[in-house]
Amino acid sequence: MLKKAKNISNTSGEKYLAAFLMGAGCLLFSLLPIMLVENGYFIYGGDYNSQQINFYHTVNVAVRNGEFGWHWFTDLGSDLMTSYSFYLFGSPFFWLSTLLPIGAVTYAMPVLLAVKHGLAAMTAYAYIRRFVRSKEASLIGGLLYAFSGFQIYNIFFNHFQDVTAFFPLMLIAMEELINKNRRGIFALTVAFMALLNYYFFAGQAVFLIFYYLFRMKCPDFHTSWKKFACLAFEAVIGTAIAAVILLPSALAIMGNYRITQVSYGADMVLYSDKTTIPRIIQSFFMPPDPPSCPILFDSDYHKWASIAGYFPLFSMAGVAAFMKGKKKHWASRFSVFCIICAFIPILNSLFQAFNFYYYARWFYMPIMIFAMMTAQSLDDEESDLGFGLNICAIAVFIFAVIGMLPTKEKNGSIRFFMLPNDPIYFWVTIIVAAIGLGCLKHLIKRRRLGKPFMKNAVIMTLIASVVCIFTTVFYDAYDIKSAKQYISANINGGGDVYEKVSDDNFFRIDFSYDNDNNAMYWGIPSMKTFHSVVNTSIMEFYHALDIPRDVSSNADISHYALRGLFSVKYYYRELADCLTRDEIKKNPQSLPSSSDNEDKFLNADVEEHLHGFEYVGSNENFEIYQNKLYIPMGFAYDSFISETRADKLTAAKLERLLIDSLVLNREQIKKYSDILTENTTDELLTEEDYTASCLEKQKNSSSSFEYDSKGFESVITLDKPQLVFFSVPYSEGWSAEVNGKPADVEKVSMGFMAVRADEGTNTIVFRYKTPGLTTGFIITVIAVILLIIYLVVMKSTKTDDKYPPHTHYYDYNTTAKPSAHTNYCGRFGRK
Repeated sequence: MLKKAKNISNTSGEKYLAAFLMGAGCLLFSLLPIMLVENGYFIYGGDYNSQQINFYHTVNVAVRNGEFGWHWFTDLGSDLMTSYSFYLFGSPFFWLSTLLPIGAVTYAMPVLLAVKHGLAAMTAYAYIRRFVRSKEASLIGGLLYAFSGFQIYNIFFNHFQDVTAFFPLMLIAMEELINKNRRGIFALTVAFMALLNYYFFAGQAVFLIFYYLFRMKCPDFHTSWKKFACLAFEAVIGTAIAAVILLPSALAIMGNYRITQVSYGADMVLYSDKTTIPRIIQSFFMPPDPPSCPILFDSDYHKWASIAGYFPLFSMAGVAAFMKGKKKHWASRFSVFCIICAFIPILNSLFQAFNFYYYARWFYMPIMIFAMMTAQSLDDEESDLGFGLNICAIAVFIFAVIGMLPTKEKNGSIRFFMLPNDPIYFWVTIIVAAIGLGCLKHLIKRRRLGKPFMKNAVIMTLIASVVCIFTTVFYDAYDIKSAKQYISANINGGGDVYEKVSDDNFFRIDFSYDNDNNAMYWGIPSMKTFHSVVNTSIMEFYHALDIPRDVSSNADISHYALRGLFSVKYYYRELADCLTRDEIKKNPQSLPSSSDNEDKFLNADVEEHLHGFEYVGSNENFEIYQNKLYIPMGFAYDSFISETRADKLTAAKLERLLIDSLVLNREQIKKYSDILTENTTDELLTEEDYTASCLEKQKNSSSSFEYDSKGFESVITLDKPQLVFFSVPYSEGWSAEVNGKPADVEKVSMGFMAVRADEGTNTIVFRYKTPGLTTGFIITVIAVILLIIYLVVMKSTKTDDKYPPHTHYYDYNTTAKPSAHTNYCGRFGRK
């Protein structure tokens, strides 16, 4: 029998191109039916429609116009780079899209998504080949990584695929440094991944530390203190190279409550939601649930948490077989460690900078290891895949039994088979998983009989991947009618707006429920935004008014006073699936008291609830209401209330007062006591009071307001010195001049800006620079210089490695019958 051949490689005829083409082609083929019926678009659902499509378009427009500073179309305004560095700013796929005509960008998104999956398959194949002799088995492993449940689930989050496409390169770069003394590649890879997405990079840094610790004593991992020092240096220098984006982004998210969630006591070791661990286990043995709808273990917690990991066709059979046969192998031990981390909150938080807001968005990293283990189990003639198959079959059976458990309805009746949130989808996934195991059993039988099976396995893996994509994506995707409505209202809706903005005609608009980011595509500023990483002053403001602001700014129409404060001129009420204004007037709708969501206002009378707005017309998709109390951007205040008093007011009273008086801190009150008087009213301002305040502010508002990404200029004429307020979120990046002289930018009213202006005509100029950008750029330049010096020094330094450099390490007997050449190498390669 052929001896185990270690450190041997036969790299001729590698399947990098095949892996890429299969990965890209598989996804594109799967999405093609949707694209055909949607006129070339891929309209999916949820975040993909609301965020990814709109973000790609609005940032493309900004980049093409050279607008890299303040972005007026992101919520009430935010920094462009730091708001989108989590989503797309560091993505090479986004920058590829900027080379296309603007009208082609949205059409290109599914193609770019396919390219990402192709690269994921190819880079995973490259990593797996280091440990798996068979090219076909490695190809299967690459496909399993590219189309794991995690990947299919996260098509919903288009930008996650950027990260998973390149993550295997980090593992390859570490292996190359340790085992081949290749300097600089790890540093450049670290820099690239840090620029790509800072959130995922934080988890990758932790994962790589543990990866090194579990690999360091392996016979094929030839580390030393010198190599460890080089590895640490390159990690630091690579991170520093990315400072041009990392530093500004870090400064921008400080204060975002989503990164500061902390748990204590038992919550650090036990999940408060009892369904979390069962969902994690299920997700690795069955095709993924839709992101917005947990099927078997239904819960309001952890939706969109990316809990998924199933391998098409193979499930966890290869992983179980590997762990049974190689209990002491580094991959087995590392996998057990990762499983423990997934089950314990504080350990799970390690991979997201100790943030306890639950996400499983680091699962793609152990999935990469699982894919390698599966590929090796398939190729290893001694692996017990039958054992792994039985484990998976038992798991599927258990989940099927759970799905049959009786439930008790509100009327007291007992029903079986109705535990899943969607029984049809649940049983479809059970059938898909079961058929996959049946096909795997067929492959195992052929392998046991010594018959060729690898090519069949590749084909079956591709088919299973397509089936899994169909199962999840087609369930969650918009139906044809809804997709065409989305295209008409969002993508093409900008041509039917009532009034367009321009550089010297600024106003904001607002939308009815479930039209989160339409204004981005239309190119109009809006107070309604679905975006997780906006200027933190916006979050501070909504928090002060007890208006939820987690991932979206979505103040319903009962908060009419905010429309005046934010210079909102139009309200667009979508007509799809709603009553028309005339129908509502004839049959007024009572609002459901039990709902605190904006959807309760879907069929409400806008003119009744949104004080000051009047119907002015409609188009194919929207009714349009104009704010007759609209206040142009930049208006003056002569009164204030203190922060101390504001904290004691109810949110409703404070919200109404904001149009009448600024909220100032103690130092500001003292500083401007000569021009401002204190408002001492304790009454809730009425609609009449609000009207009077708006009319007064209109008289003391800017006569002109011009804006761009570098700042804005306002001209205002006052009959006395006052503070001029701008509903632009405060940032340290703002500076101001009034009549050519530097002016102090004051943070007022829990998050906005104001400057002092004198009697007469005042020209107020605000200029914006991204905080931390200059410092980050300097750090990047210094880091690049240090890396060059390091490479020059290391090149002239002799290596003292007692082991010969190697790329591949095969410590098992392959199922493939070796050629005479391979046999010869296996016997004498280590001489």
